[in-house]
Amino acid sequence: MKKNYVLTLLTVTALLMQACKKDQKTQPKTPDAASTYALSVTGGSYPTQTTYMFGNVGFPTGTLGTSNAAESPSTALVFHNGKNMYQCNFGAPATLHKFEFDANGKAKEVGSFAVAGLKTIGAVDFISETDAFATVAGYGLVGKLVRFNPSTMTITSTIDLSSVQKTGSTEVYYQGLIHRDNYLYMGVNYQDKKGNNLEDKVFITLIDITTGKVAKQIEDNRSSEMWNSGTESSFQPNVMIKDAAGDIYVMGYANNNKPSGILRIKKGSTDFDTSYFFDLNSTTGKPCIGILYFSAGQVFTVRYDDAVAYPFDLDASYNSVATCQYYKIDLNAKTTSGSIAPGMPKFFGNAAFAVKFDDNKLYFNCAGADASSNAIYSYQLSNGAVSKEFGLASGACNAFAKLN
Repeated sequence: MKKNYVLTLLTVTALLMQACKKDQKTQPKTPDAASTYALSVTGGSYPTQTTYMFGNVGFPTGTLGTSNAAESPSTALVFHNGKNMYQCNFGAPATLHKFEFDANGKAKEVGSFAVAGLKTIGAVDFISETDAFATVAGYGLVGKLVRFNPSTMTITSTIDLSSVQKTGSTEVYYQGLIHRDNYLYMGVNYQDKKGNNLEDKVFITLIDITTGKVAKQIEDNRSSEMWNSGTESSFQPNVMIKDAAGDIYVMGYANNNKPSGILRIKKGSTDFDTSYFFDLNSTTGKPCIGILYFSAGQVFTVRYDDAVAYPFDLDASYNSVATCQYYKIDLNAKTTSGSIAPGMPKFFGNAAFAVKFDDNKLYFNCAGADASSNAIYSYQLSNGAVSKEFGLASGACNAFAKLN
């Protein structure tokens, strides 16, 4: 892209930091069968930030502080699998930390692995309790795809991606992971030494899970590129999702006169469906990022009300600006019913995510322009009503999960 991946990270880093010190506020708790909810927030101001990982016994209410949190330096990407949370803080070596939680919701690190020479782990896809894949980025370098055992937190192999490297690409970023049948689908973005796309296309590399080898690479030129990563275990505006029928939908970003839009790889195929393209620019009126999928009738994207801020949440002077809304979309009809909550504060798109714990509500993250806007909002599945559930005193939320 014209603005490179480093800018993306610095932007996300800056917008997540809405407080400068650990907050000591007490947290009202309403126990629900002693369930523990894990949360992560990042506070501070660039370049000095702190990420707080903590649990809450019972569904969170009120305004949450971080007095019970495990602290780590810098911003972080977080992933969830079962009873554990996984966190990667920015900085070399790229390290994935595994956390578990005690009966009081206190987070404790129980394992980690590191990849030397690179700076962050952008996507993690869990195949089983003992098998997972992770993309690793270096910024200005060619990244890696590693396979690891989540139980022991040991790297078992590094996937050979030499066959999908391109002449002239000095930076390669692996954007999002999803698995279906015996293939791991991995988005790829190729950039030249100036930080521009080598080609304005959506690229996906397929890895044979059994052999751990590259099977093929597919491409589509109807949208510009994949960006922003995301997996079924992450808290991001995902670039790939798999629906109940087994179809994979892929988010392409707007750039260089191409629209943001959604592509499809149908169940039973490993190629893009040439008959399907959902042009989000035309449908919503503005560029969008991410697909938030829960069922055929509950699919959402993140719309930028100000196209200038797309997709880095920056205005023309490179200042952070929150301009986004959640839009409900229909993947089959290729339509939108508009914003789910026009009254919700505008938020930073790169911090967007949504989660579901039961059949009653969805929960949407709102990372706003000031500390008072940082909150989790609920969306009633029965009638679409939206309301604020709880606030976050120490920064914007970058993970919210109910632990199994």
